Amino acid sequence: MIEYLKIVWLFLGACVGWLCGVFSPAFPLIVVAVAFILYDAYTAWQLDKRVKAAYPDKTKRHEAKFTSFAFGKVVRKTIPERLVLILLAFLAEKYVFVHVSVPLSYIATGVILFEQMWSALENNSSCRSDNEGRLWRTLQKIMIDKTERHFDVELDELKKKENGIEG
Repeated sequence: MIEYLKIVWLFLGACVGWLCGVFSPAFPLIVVAVAFILYDAYTAWQLDKRVKAAYPDKTKRHEAKFTSFAFGKVVRKTIPERLVLILLAFLAEKYVFVHVSVPLSYIATGVILFEQMWSALENNSSCRSDNEGRLWRTLQKIMIDKTERHFDVELDELKKKENGIEG
């Protein structure tokens, strides 16, 4: 019985070694993508802190919007989905488009990085006052304001109440 377990472990080790050898050129792309995804999660946490500081009485919830559950969702769902895309693009690049020099894994990683950076910029520009800088005001004009995701009301209603206009 122990001999069979050794054989199974040797086979699994060989498979892991083979997979690491095949996918080793994609590992730097994976590391960069994971770093961008974690940075986006960090900016979402910062946004949650700004929302709670700016509107402590307007939020109808008592717990933070960005919780360990939300971070767990990033780790369990977002990171694996994006990594599978990179690995599939790498496989297609290596085994399907053999005679064409199309860097699909780099293109897929670039799209993922753009998506995460855009989301991080949206998080950074949301829930900012007008006197916090020209960059944030400019970004607020072209990006989605994610502040309302942290409330149980629409942002337009909140702004009307702030300006003294009842809706």
